[in-house]
Order: sequence, then C-alpha cells, then structure tokens
Amino acid sequence: MPHPPSQPSTVCGTLPVLVMTSGNVSGHPIAYRNEEALARLFEVCDRVLLHNRDISVRIDDSVVRCSSHPDLPEPQISFLRRARGFAPYSIETAQPLAPVLAYGAELKTTVALAGPGRVYVSQHVGDLSNDEALRSHQGIAAHLADLYALAPELAACDLHPSFHSTRLAALAYARCEQVQHHHAHMAACMAENGLAGPAIGVIFDGTGYGPDGTIWGGEFFVGDALEVRRTGHLRPLSLLGGDKAVREPVRTALALALESFDGDVAVLSQVPVLAALEKQARQVYTKMWQNHINVTRATSMGRLFDGVAALTGICTKAEYEAQGPIELEGLLGRDLAMSEPYEYGTDESADVDFELDYRPLVRQIVADVSAGVAPATISRRFHSTLVHAIAALCGRLRDTYSLDTVVLSGGVFVNEFLLVNSLLELRRTGFDVHCHREVPTNDGGISLGQVVVASARCRSDRPDSSMKTISRRSLAHFF
Repeated sequence: MPHPPSQPSTVCGTLPVLVMTSGNVSGHPIAYRNEEALARLFEVCDRVLLHNRDISVRIDDSVVRCSSHPDLPEPQISFLRRARGFAPYSIETAQPLAPVLAYGAELKTTVALAGPGRVYVSQHVGDLSNDEALRSHQGIAAHLADLYALAPELAACDLHPSFHSTRLAALAYARCEQVQHHHAHMAACMAENGLAGPAIGVIFDGTGYGPDGTIWGGEFFVGDALEVRRTGHLRPLSLLGGDKAVREPVRTALALALESFDGDVAVLSQVPVLAALEKQARQVYTKMWQNHINVTRATSMGRLFDGVAALTGICTKAEYEAQGPIELEGLLGRDLAMSEPYEYGTDESADVDFELDYRPLVRQIVADVSAGVAPATISRRFHSTLVHAIAALCGRLRDTYSLDTVVLSGGVFVNEFLLVNSLLELRRTGFDVHCHREVPTNDGGISLGQVVVASARCRSDRPDSSMKTISRRSLAHFF
C-alpha cells in the first residue's frame, strides 16, 4: 500500500530492510491513537510515525487470497481477514431477517447487524482475550448500529458458556439466541451463497462447543438455517492436558499413536519426535492417556492436523495459532496436485451415520516416518486423504438424504490445498458445492451465521432450537 510522503524523510537510508505497518502487541487490538502507540508499540517496533489527524475507527488491513487451478472455472477468492476496504459493506440475504445484533465467537471475532434484507458484518475485531479487546468489540457494535441507524432488539451469540462474547450478549439484551458454533459456520456459507437449504455441511475447524458439552470440529451436518442434524464426525481424539495440547502438539501426536496402535507403547520408539521426549514426560503423557487423566476428547480436525504435523517432526510446540497445520501445508509449496491417499476407516455409531476413523491413516503415517519418507510426501498424502474422505462421505449422505448441495466452512478450509481440491472433487462427483467468498471461512464469518440462525428461529417462533433434540424424523419437512 502507498506510504505517507513523510516516510522517506524520516527513515535512515542505510537500513537494508524496513517493515512499516500498523501495529499491535500480540493479543491486543490494533493501536490507533497516538498516545496508545507511544505507550505500547515500542515493545514490538523501533519507530512510530504519528499524525495530527486523529483516527476515528480502529480497522485492520484486509487479507485476501487468490487460488488458481486449471480445473477451476475462475480463480477462487478467499478472505482470510475482512476489514479495510470491505467492511462494513453489507451481504444480501434471500431470507427475511430479525433485528439481531450478533456478537461472533471468541477468536477472530466480528460483529454483525441485521438490516432489511442484508447483514452488515464489521471489520475484524480479533481475539477477546483482554479488557481492551472487549471494549473494542463493544465500541464497534455501537458504531455499526449508529452508522446504519439500526436498533437491534435481540442478540445472537455462541453456545459456549465461557466465551466473553456470549457473556457480553447476555448482559446487553433480555433476549439472547445462542447458536452452536458449527451451525453458524454452515449458515454463514449458505447465506452468502443465497442457499435456503437443506444442504450437507462439511465444517472443519479447531474448536467449537457442542450441545453435548464436548469439543467438536470435524463435522458433517444436514440441515438449514433453522436446524441441523449431526450426521457424521471425526473419531474423537485425546487432548492430553486440554488446551496445553494446542500449544504442545507433541502431546496429541503421542495420543494419536497410542490410540491407533491399541495402546502399544512400543510405537513411541518408532517415531523420532516421540522417542526424543524426556523419559518422564513420555511416561506422564502415556499414563494420562491410559487412565484418562486430565484428557479432553474432541472431534477436532484442526487438532488432527496438529498431531500429524508433530508426528512428522514439523512442529512439536506451537509458537502461534495453527503453526503445525500452516507449516504442514507449507511443505506443499502451493502445488495443488493430489497424490495417492492413505487408507482411512468409517465406523457406525448409534448417534450419527458414521465416524471418520483416523487410526488406519495414523498407522500408515507412522510407518512412513519410521521408513524416513520425506515430510512433504507425507503431507501431500495426508491432505489428499482428507479430500477423498470428504467426497466419499458426502456421497454417503447424498444416498441417505437425497441431497446434492454441499457447503464447506470452518477454519481448516483456510487450507488452500484442502479447499480447492475438495471443491473440484465434489464437483466431479456431481455435487453443487459452495464455499465462502464474502466473509472468512474462519471465525470471522461466525457472526453472519448467528444472525441468519437467530432470524430463522424468530420466523418459526422457535427460540433456542437445540441440536440435541433433532432427529431424522424432525428433518422430514425438508424432503
């Protein structure tokens, strides 16, 4: 982007590299006032350029990716962050909307406000991890309502009881519609593509609170904005130490290995990163898995990526969010060519149509790691396996529910290889498949979905519709 004319005169010409950008301390919103910049930014920068014209509204740069493939009819445009230049332009919807203010999720948060036939989605707010971020969230919500002269009458928020956004919504409005995280992802994708439903939803991300109180993230749904049925999911995996496993993916790698080899600890010596663990750490993690002590079970596709990245030695400790998955995809060098997939399993379940069983996949990855196969080769086969699984399992749902429309959403679909190849493979098998183009597929799009779901409930006079009670019978009105 063009620099201010004052920059060349204020910067020493002898420096080999200059990085000039808006700034913030990690975990805090972008600094947009002079006094704030002077007080905080010298922790992360060497110089601060000020101006005598104050900034009224905090807004980050937008980040957009263009993906090309010979089989795509046109380049796939994806927002990674929607802010300057795009927000708060509205997104038109096919269905009537209630006067809703949606509070988004906890990470990569946005706010969304319903107007007549359209939704105004705010700029990227960020992670609600501190008081300053919460004040920014509230200020942006108020600014959005003032800007469009709208007076929301109810709130929509995430189902997670500990999210700051959920608490803010409950405090601000007498009526608050809680929307399950992955349902919001699916509804957002359907809304921006003008789909009324029903459809198949493939929703892959890191963490979302399920109505059963467990962590979801590798989900197959059937439904619409009003209600969905969970028809399939990734086999639950173990997060040793809960959130600590997110920061230390080697814990998930060890749990995956034990899970996939029926608890045989001999497998730990076959994987270099597990064999290299300190003896005490390896013993403690093994005992945690064996006795289910301080272990969170999750169907998270993001955590499966973490575990595979650690098994291959790419990332055993994460210094930033999704480091393992990002570096695992980075090995592909933006080459979208598919390769021979690994094997995977599908198990029948009393609650869903199928579970995607990762254990055969992990066993083959461990064999490749032990044989010294290049991590880039393992990564390509792993990614290709997920593409094949998505297409095959959507095919099963089409046979069961007579649906051929699929929407892809969730933060895992920021992965370019997975997104583009899933689009192509599903189209080759006859599906009408859609993804995000106007809002991010990550949690930046959640607020749009919350508005759509809450509005659907208002139209049907069915507040707080729960996925717990949805069965195949309740989906009969779709068909």
